[in-house]
Amino acid sequence: MQDDQITTTELPRKTKFIYGLGDWGTSAATTARNAFWFIFLTNVVGIGPGLAGTVALVGKIWDSINDPLVGMISDRLNTRWGRRRPFLLFGAIPFGLTFFFMFYVPPIQSRAGLAVYYAAVFLIFDTLYTLVNVPYTALTPELSEDYDERGSLAGWRMSVSIFAAMVTAGLFKLLAENLFGGWFGGGADGIRAGYALAAAIWGVTMAVPLLILFRHIEEPKRAPDSDPIRPYQTFREVFSNRPFRLGAIIYLLSFATVDVILIVFVRFLIDYVRVAPGLDNLVLAVVMGVAFLSMPVVVKLMRRFGKRNTYIGSMSLMAVTLLIIAQVPPGGQNWILLASVFAGMGFGAANVVPWAIVADVVEADELKTGKRREGIYAGYLVFFRKMASAVAIFIVGQILGLTGFISSTTGSVYIAQPESALLALRFFVGGLPAIMLLFSVMAAWRYPLSRARHQAIRQELAKRRAERDA
Repeated sequence: MQDDQITTTELPRKTKFIYGLGDWGTSAATTARNAFWFIFLTNVVGIGPGLAGTVALVGKIWDSINDPLVGMISDRLNTRWGRRRPFLLFGAIPFGLTFFFMFYVPPIQSRAGLAVYYAAVFLIFDTLYTLVNVPYTALTPELSEDYDERGSLAGWRMSVSIFAAMVTAGLFKLLAENLFGGWFGGGADGIRAGYALAAAIWGVTMAVPLLILFRHIEEPKRAPDSDPIRPYQTFREVFSNRPFRLGAIIYLLSFATVDVILIVFVRFLIDYVRVAPGLDNLVLAVVMGVAFLSMPVVVKLMRRFGKRNTYIGSMSLMAVTLLIIAQVPPGGQNWILLASVFAGMGFGAANVVPWAIVADVVEADELKTGKRREGIYAGYLVFFRKMASAVAIFIVGQILGLTGFISSTTGSVYIAQPESALLALRFFVGGLPAIMLLFSVMAAWRYPLSRARHQAIRQELAKRRAERDA
């Protein structure tokens, strides 16, 4: 069968842009949660690092159920709006609202009571994150089956994602503490009110793009999965898919690396490098800005060298850059700014290439089982994404607690941390991420779905579909 017998229609740019726009909310929420929520809990609310890390881990057992469950339900949903879009319509506003409560300090005096509050809010927020993000993620393989078009879709999506991360990283804390906090009189109470206002603004921006996506993107018409929901059997079938197993390892290690760095990076810059006030926001903005600008380059590299080779090369560069950053001495903020340019290149690839890789496993599964299950694969990937974040926060929090890391209620003011805590910050910025990236490169080296292999799978599927419809 010739290649022209396979559907390879290029998607309109408008479709790609609006689809990419849908990742604004989840990306902004993830960035704020990973880069600032730990700092908010320890340096605004005043909860200790060990307890803050435990709060973030609460709900992960529920996540192991709800993420794949939402995926399975969306595969089986049959409405006039399609299988995925109803989740975006009904989940958008509650998702933005619960983000606000993540950064609101309630009138609770005890730290234990505050921990219970944030654990409960995080559980609700995390569930709503699942309800919008799993169906959204499932749209990537739905909208196109073409190897390169999926890379392009991932590029558009990650461009918006990284732009949202750049805006959030550069402005969220800065506005909350320096601008809005001043409006409310400064001090601890002013900073708390500033975070609440910033979270309210961000919550609105998280809901609106999902509603736009619902309004303008049409799903391909596919018959819903009619099989009963069998979680254990589905789990076995999903993880018998070797490309998915390796793709999931690549995906998990990539985002776990990013999460570990984001959790401690601001305190690393302030307490170890001792950057000038406000420069921590600039460094984050440079990393995200370079990542955003590098998206077209990453997409072109995937088209020319394939997804696997692009990932291996970019993550090797990222690992070396992180090891260098960890060796920058106190006062070396100019070196940090220079290194952040190279870190931004790696950050961009670490976000876009894993998504492009795992989108191709759907056809491998269909060839083996005869089922189209974008939803269930998206569910497991979202679960891995959130598990990586929660485990990273938990581990970082526990280790920082053991090293004597000092919490406060003063926001981003320099704190003279003990040497043991500074050493831990450096390890979490350089050593541990480099090790995780090394293992992800090893997994990528074994990943079997090249462009040629994926094309052969699509040819076989086209033949089967033609015989079935004859």
